[in-house]
Amino acid sequence: MGYFLPRSAFIPQLTLFSLCFGAYLFLVHSSKKHKYSFGFIVLSALVLRLLLMGAWPVLSDDFYRYFFDGQLIGNGINPYAALPGEVLANGAIPKNVYWETLLNKMNSPNYFSVYPPLHQLFFWISTWVGEDVFLNIVSLRCIVLIFEMINLWLIKEILISLKLPSYRLAWYAFNPLVIMEVTGNLHFEGIVLTGLLIALFYYSRQNEKKTALGWSLAVGLKLSPLLTAPVWLNTWKKPDFIKFTLVTILALLVFFAPLIVGGGLTNFYSSFRLYQSTFEFNASIYYELRWLSGFFIDYNPIGSLGPSLNFIAAALLLGIGLIKKNRNTSSLAAKMVWMYLVFLLLQTTVHPWYLIPALGISLFTANYLFIVWSGLVFLSYHAYSHPEFVEDFRIIALEYLLLFIALVLTGYRHYKNKSTVYSLPTKV
Repeated sequence: MGYFLPRSAFIPQLTLFSLCFGAYLFLVHSSKKHKYSFGFIVLSALVLRLLLMGAWPVLSDDFYRYFFDGQLIGNGINPYAALPGEVLANGAIPKNVYWETLLNKMNSPNYFSVYPPLHQLFFWISTWVGEDVFLNIVSLRCIVLIFEMINLWLIKEILISLKLPSYRLAWYAFNPLVIMEVTGNLHFEGIVLTGLLIALFYYSRQNEKKTALGWSLAVGLKLSPLLTAPVWLNTWKKPDFIKFTLVTILALLVFFAPLIVGGGLTNFYSSFRLYQSTFEFNASIYYELRWLSGFFIDYNPIGSLGPSLNFIAAALLLGIGLIKKNRNTSSLAAKMVWMYLVFLLLQTTVHPWYLIPALGISLFTANYLFIVWSGLVFLSYHAYSHPEFVEDFRIIALEYLLLFIALVLTGYRHYKNKSTVYSLPTKV
């Protein structure tokens, strides 16, 4: 998948992904049956990821913007201060094949960067090897792999603290979506997961300061983990909550200081708002409401419908955070997983890699929806089989219909077992 097939070859890509997912289920079953050691699972996971070391990201072109921003920083240019085309036109960077390749192939040349400063740090590090796109890819992939190994260790430690079987690590280690999107396509949700896992790891040890640092790391990389903020409201005793809040504020001020001090906050926010109110991909509830609105209005309602759904999501997330006090790490993780589910179902854009943080956290819960969804979400790549980028809503409907069936079965299982959505996992 990473070497021989273009993104437009949807049927061959889907076929290979389906085979990989079948092999994934077999590996998880074997891990459970034969009780593979942590070392064996990690070594196998590393080998699977190293297979993609020399591959170009096939299913995403985001990496061109990564390296463009990273090189700007290396040249002393604020990536939030000017548009990519303007930087090249005014002679601030050299006009050569490398720079022109990055500019011509990036998917956002007309927008200011929407990647937070901490994210940009990794872009900059990956460009230390020079003006060579392939070497930049390999460099960034090495960084991503380091954090993937950290993820596996953290998952193992949290499983031990919860007295859960070690084979559950295989649900993340061998997941083809995780391998493809994190190692293959260089998306940072794997590092976001690292921050969330650090938070859960230190929460299990009742260390509120280090928990705050872990969660702040996740938010500093991508703003999306902010959706889990309400979960902390009903977690700590008052003195601990104050410490957690103060450390979080201090850490986020440090992480976002380059954006605030550098004067790019307005441009960053404008691009972020543009993304929120313009882009649509693989949505569920939003697409249903947009279709219904077509009977009453003759224009795309994303400008008003997107913010409205975000407001509803915020209210629901707050409710989930406050509804019941967190008893342990598993109940905290369970709330986070449900928060991600609610949030993603109400978004206008749901890329496959958005699932990865919730998938990793779900290993400590009785909720397997994100494992199921990780096998379904590849259907969304059908849109790239058309040169004009056209989504087939029948395929999207199939994806969410199957996810809805899994959601109903999950609810029925909890009802039958007289458990709650926050119960510790028992099987699978």
